[in-house]
Amino acid sequence: MADRDEDKYEMPEIQEANHDDSTRISDDVIATIAATVLSEIQGVASVPGGIVSGILGRKGASKGIKVEASDQEVVIDVAVIMNYGTKIPEVAAQVQTKIREAVEEITGMYVRAVNVSVQGMRLPETVQPRVEELARLEKVEPPSETKPTMEEGA
Repeated sequence: MADRDEDKYEMPEIQEANHDDSTRISDDVIATIAATVLSEIQGVASVPGGIVSGILGRKGASKGIKVEASDQEVVIDVAVIMNYGTKIPEVAAQVQTKIREAVEEITGMYVRAVNVSVQGMRLPETVQPRVEELARLEKVEPPSETKPTMEEGA
């Protein structure tokens, strides 16, 4: 009987479990990472259709950013508006590098490509009023040649 008492306290043998756990990172999360990076790059004014101002977790913060992700690989298309006077190739290369680094570091996914499409330029405040003034002047009709009236001293 002593054998039976000892057996009932023995630990059962632990079998290795077979788990099928997985983690899926939403395309919106990747787009938010890209939008956050864009907000920190000097020369990038905005993303068409949305504001790049660190508004995380809200719709619209990542408009202009398209993400195509598979299991461990991602392609990111970014449309931007740049500030007037920036060197577009240099800023675009910086956008590509910084987005790639951030997405790979945060998600662990391989970024196959970051494609940058420059959709426009934002004029500086010193240029914008002059452009608007010129546009108004172009719309004003030139004075017509008329004979002076009596009031004008004809």
